[in-house]
Amino acid sequence: MNVNYARAARMTNARLIKERMQAVGAAVVGAGLIVGGILVLGDDRVMCGSQEMSEGQVCEETRNGETTAERSLDEQASDNKTTGWLLLGGGAAMLVGGSAWAYHGFARKKRVTAEQLAAGQGHAPQSPVPQPQQGWQQPAQQYPPQPPQPYPPQGHAPYRQPYPPQPGYPPHGYGQPPR
Repeated sequence: MNVNYARAARMTNARLIKERMQAVGAAVVGAGLIVGGILVLGDDRVMCGSQEMSEGQVCEETRNGETTAERSLDEQASDNKTTGWLLLGGGAAMLVGGSAWAYHGFARKKRVTAEQLAAGQGHAPQSPVPQPQQGWQQPAQQYPPQPPQPYPPQGHAPYRQPYPPQPGYPPHGYGQPPR
């Protein structure tokens, strides 16, 4: 068995486990939001932050030491109910989405062994190194390897000029610099 197949199997299975944990985590957070929404909607008290409001009080919302909103008891009660419904709806969406994601991760994707990868039965993880495009061919390697070719000496013209030389002037990189 090739060591590369064993490594690829470990990477595939680690990615699979990570995806499953994320899916279950999303579903658990969604369930927590649903519980929070039910608690907020079931509470008859009107809360301003962590303090209970009574008739005649005003709830002040401050940011950076400045008052940004003031709400009466009725307005704050309405705001609390809206918050409860948003928690309930967002939690339901996360629970359904996380559950579907978890079902897909557990029911359809199976762990892979190195033997399955060697036999071509599994899916190896994608290489992080981009592969050459179809139209591009990698240069053939010479045997024995040749030493790298030296760069052209400095002060000479580049291989390709960005634009053609102007008539009456020498090509770029030759001759005396203009004064």
